[in-house]
Amino acid sequence: MQKLRKALLSHSLVWYVAIAMLVVFSVPRAGSAGIIPSHLASNGSRQVDMARVQGVMESKVVSQRLMDLGLNPEEVKIKVATFSDADLHQLASHLDQVQGGGDGGLGIIVTLLVIAILFVILLQLTNHRIIIK
Repeated sequence: MQKLRKALLSHSLVWYVAIAMLVVFSVPRAGSAGIIPSHLASNGSRQVDMARVQGVMESKVVSQRLMDLGLNPEEVKIKVATFSDADLHQLASHLDQVQGGGDGGLGIIVTLLVIAILFVILLQLTNHRIIIK
């Protein structure tokens, strides 16, 4: 056990990976929790819901997608304005699930890289080699 611990701590690759993981995982995600102002916490506030929906519709990605579908963004704004309070609140509450650009599978790529790095470290610690001919 002592030999394994000494071998583990002596490799600079282990320290590099540990510091890299610390840096990567210390960056907060976009959806982190926090305190919100009281005027945003009210349930069913039509003005807040409408502002939120319009803010999303004004983004370039959403407006381009509406044009690709053959919809005029102005017509969509007029139609959204005729929604009932319940429908508008439901739409505004589900906007968090919309991924404008998406993450492009970044989470999957990072996970696979971490697994590969851990596999390489395990092979190094057990003195195994992979030979490809």
